[in-house]
Amino acid sequence: MRKRTLTSNEIKTENNHVDSKLPFRELFPLGMQHVLAMYAGAVAVPLIIGNALGLTAQQVTFLIAADLFTCGLATLLQSFGIGNVLGVKLPVILACSFIAVSPMISIGKEYGLPTIYGSVIVAGFMLALLAPVFGKVIRIFSPVVTGSLITVVGLSLTSVAFNSAAGGIGSKTFGDPKNLGLAAFTLVIILIINKYCKGFIQAIAVLIGLIVGTIAASFMGMVNFSAVSDASWLHIVTPFYFGAPVFKLDAIITMTIVSLITAVEALGVFIAVGDIVEKPTSTKSLVKGIQGEGVAQILGGIFNSFPYSTFSQNVGLLVLSKVRTRFVCVCAGAILVTLGLIPKFAALATTIPAPVLGGATLVMFGMVAVTGMRILSTVDMSKSSNLLIIATSVALGMGGSIAPTAFSQLPHFIKMILEEGPIAAAMSAIILNIFFNWKEIFSTLKPIVEIPDELAS
Repeated sequence: MRKRTLTSNEIKTENNHVDSKLPFRELFPLGMQHVLAMYAGAVAVPLIIGNALGLTAQQVTFLIAADLFTCGLATLLQSFGIGNVLGVKLPVILACSFIAVSPMISIGKEYGLPTIYGSVIVAGFMLALLAPVFGKVIRIFSPVVTGSLITVVGLSLTSVAFNSAAGGIGSKTFGDPKNLGLAAFTLVIILIINKYCKGFIQAIAVLIGLIVGTIAASFMGMVNFSAVSDASWLHIVTPFYFGAPVFKLDAIITMTIVSLITAVEALGVFIAVGDIVEKPTSTKSLVKGIQGEGVAQILGGIFNSFPYSTFSQNVGLLVLSKVRTRFVCVCAGAILVTLGLIPKFAALATTIPAPVLGGATLVMFGMVAVTGMRILSTVDMSKSSNLLIIATSVALGMGGSIAPTAFSQLPHFIKMILEEGPIAAAMSAIILNIFFNWKEIFSTLKPIVEIPDELAS
């Protein structure tokens, strides 16, 4: 007897397994939902980096298309996998972590885009090679380390949001009340949606805020659609579009540290998702997942994009939809690849005025900081060593933002580390955690991963 395809209701109740399959008419909207949930965060990265590096509208359009295309490839790599060799094979979505934004802007301003891509490629190779060892030292990355790091990431990025809200650095209208008012309007829209809406609409509040803010800006004469009209309907993403990769040692070390840090975040997501879909993650599957992250980063460097990591934002949507099958994310990956091949669609994102983007990213970056604080709330604050780790790492991490010229006389490599808040915070937190807790950390090689509450809930 021919086996019929299960409906979504049956999968949710009787046979909702991570490898279950849905008919396309149900799979597509569920996949699109995941795309919409991560779209604002994914598109924000090429927009921020493109604007920070002074790229033209055409170049930013290509950067967004490359980002969407490679997001899709990376998602397919992890959710569908390559046989039993690569990929965690769980319903996960990949995009560029905000942790990598500030270091990439610093490298880009110093050396240019080709050096960013060279460092991303080498960092991806390093992560893939180190994956088998990674689980053995996971105790080093305890909540006191990850919480301090994520808090600094959010706080250090707020300056980027405020500069955009004011009109963008270099803009002739920087600081104009009209720009600040538009950013505030976008922020209010997002807050109202979060208060009065539930479920899917609430999940895409940032995306709706971007759309409504851009519509309002169009009535103010602040939207230019020339990039959309000039963009073609179809274009293949070209490897090394901005030039052959350039390899600089300090940039490579910086991005390798970033990759290791984002891998810690990915491990937490893998274990949380495995628990949600009732497929416990073994050490072997975690290693395959981290290796997949490394390969995804290599793809990012080749296709003029970014170092990709598993997005924790989509975990909440996974819980909300109650659909466990990984093929929903496989479908989302295919949608992202398709969108990346349509430059006109990518060019739409370039029409978003800087103040609108600033109002939206202010919420996003603030939530990153709050997530770090929530993780720190699980730390035993009665131990003075934990207080010292948090205080020192957060202070060092914010030093570069508060006093940017304080490290100007130091050697370039040391200056780059100290000026980049997330890097300085991560390195100081890891070193201090080992210093204060080395007996507990190295008492056993058994890998232990503590999952933040916001990922497990």
